[in-house]
Amino acid sequence: MTDGQVERLVIALGSNHQADTAFACALHKLNELGEIQLSQVVMGRDFTGRSQRVYHNACAYIVLTKSMQYTDIEQLLKQIERDCGRNPAKKCAEYDYEVAMDLDILAVFADDKWQMNPARLPLKSHDLSGVKEVAGFLLA
Repeated sequence: MTDGQVERLVIALGSNHQADTAFACALHKLNELGEIQLSQVVMGRDFTGRSQRVYHNACAYIVLTKSMQYTDIEQLLKQIERDCGRNPAKKCAEYDYEVAMDLDILAVFADDKWQMNPARLPLKSHDLSGVKEVAGFLLA
C-alpha cells in the first residue's frame, strides 16, 4: 500500500467468539495508539456460509499519536489479535472457524492522501456501514 508514515487509519474489527471480551481487549489496546472513533457493532451470520457463529463487526477511525510505518501497524494489529485471544489453529471447521478478534486495515492516510486497501475492496456490507459512520468522506 504505502511506504510513507501513516498518520491516520480506518480498520475493521470482527469477532465470532466471546465478542464482548475480545472487543474490550482490542479497544483498550487500540486506544494506546491514539484517538479512536468506533462505529456501531453490526451482528450477523458468516457471509461465506462456512460457520454457524454470529459475527460482531465494527470499524474504527484512528488518529495516531505518533505516525508509524504501514508494516509496523500490520504487525501490531496481528499482536493485538493474539493478545485478545485469536488462535489461528482454531480458524478451521473443527472449531467452526473461531476468530476471537480480527483486525484488518481498510484505509490509511499517508503521504498527504487517503489510500484504500485494495485487498479489502469491494467493502463487505458490514464494513461499508461502519466506514460510512466513522469515515464517510472515504466513500465520497
